[in-house]
Amino acid sequence: MLIRFFILYISLGCSASFAETNYKKDIENFAETLILNEYNAIYPKNNEQKTSIIAVPLNKRITYKKCLSPFLGEIVSGKLKNNVSVKVTCPNKPQWSTYVRVRSHRLFRTIISAQALRKGETLNNNNIKVTYLTKSQLRGGSFSQKKILIGSRLKRNMGAQKIIKNRDVCFVCQKDQVIISAIKAGLVIKTSGIALNNANIGESVRVKNSRSQRIVVGTVSAQKEVQVTF
Repeated sequence: MLIRFFILYISLGCSASFAETNYKKDIENFAETLILNEYNAIYPKNNEQKTSIIAVPLNKRITYKKCLSPFLGEIVSGKLKNNVSVKVTCPNKPQWSTYVRVRSHRLFRTIISAQALRKGETLNNNNIKVTYLTKSQLRGGSFSQKKILIGSRLKRNMGAQKIIKNRDVCFVCQKDQVIISAIKAGLVIKTSGIALNNANIGESVRVKNSRSQRIVVGTVSAQKEVQVTF
């Protein structure tokens, strides 16, 4: 009988502890939602950016009686920052208030390597992927769209899960056969040539005309395409 009572006591204790943990999670979720709504009011939803919001778990030693009415919440500082305290209040019986620390970050769409890649390897839909990173992690001209990078080549070896930066790739690589668009007085004449150096979109590149063998300097306009204006 004593053993049965002890087991029942333990079981009830575990159930109460589980319920308390879940209720604390409800409070934390409420604080996270409040901050998310603030961000959504400021930043329109788009595929280029996301918001990471994580509430710091409440103190395990403090218990909260279940609120019989909806929570009320406010940002203590009144300003939206990366680290804020949210005051969560149960306005009616059993009346109580607590503070939840919430950490938030804006995340930006970024293209990274899906696997280890070798110098000279052509980027495609399978060896690169999309992730979201904080602004402090993005330095040196990263890319947000896969379609821009597909077909370009790496200028160095790269490990998996690495940010692909502008300096890591060439849209026109040395010895590539390229299309030369010669523009003069509104007319466009196209011919082919061989690139003599690496370059990216908007950068200058030296190209040898395959027909005339003349070397011209143009601007990379797209992958393996160069514009020359006379």
